[in-house]
Amino acid sequence: MRLTTAISQDMRFQFRHGFYYVYAILSVMYIVVLRFLPDEMVHSALTLILFTDICTLGFFFIGAIILLERGQNITESLFVTPLRLSEYLLSKSISFLILSTLSALIVLVGAAIPVQNFLWFIWGLILSSVIYTLFGIVFATKAKHVNDYFVRALGMGLFISLPLLGHLGLFDTPLFYLFPTKSTLILLDVIGNAYSLTAKLYAAISLLLWTLVFAYLAYYRFEKHVRHPA
Repeated sequence: MRLTTAISQDMRFQFRHGFYYVYAILSVMYIVVLRFLPDEMVHSALTLILFTDICTLGFFFIGAIILLERGQNITESLFVTPLRLSEYLLSKSISFLILSTLSALIVLVGAAIPVQNFLWFIWGLILSSVIYTLFGIVFATKAKHVNDYFVRALGMGLFISLPLLGHLGLFDTPLFYLFPTKSTLILLDVIGNAYSLTAKLYAAISLLLWTLVFAYLAYYRFEKHVRHPA
């Protein structure tokens, strides 16, 4: 009950601040772009759109939200209530997950893109969205303002996105398989390209493990720097 209430409140916040309107407009724009592309480019373009924007939207917004809540002492008030920190982090992650999933599905349907391996794709989309939101929380906990957040987070964000070079055929190395984003790219790309069962299983398990890692880091840093700052 506490979790569903928290998710509902976070979604209302996103509505009030126009997140859903912005992504409705962006989704329409992406549909138009994809419909005008040659067939052989559609799936590659879709993977890039999902990877660089839709999956990562939580990362771009979560820093400002947490800083706003800290500035208004909302976090202090929240944790006087029975709401647990784990539920707070889940609420943030799930609310952005809902928005990113809706946007992705609208683009898929609107652009009339043939889909294969849909369950693998959805697994990748869900965990990637959660990972990026948690990744943002890790850096937002110590940030003093929005610019500070992006200075702290963007460098590491670009670093973990290096597997995109391999996906684009610019530079590749087996070391990219150690990055969560390599698994993201595999599972976002399965709807249009064939991957072995081994590759899909590796990507699915890898993303699950990385989700647990970032969940622990977000919890630890929030506890240390927000709830009980030194």
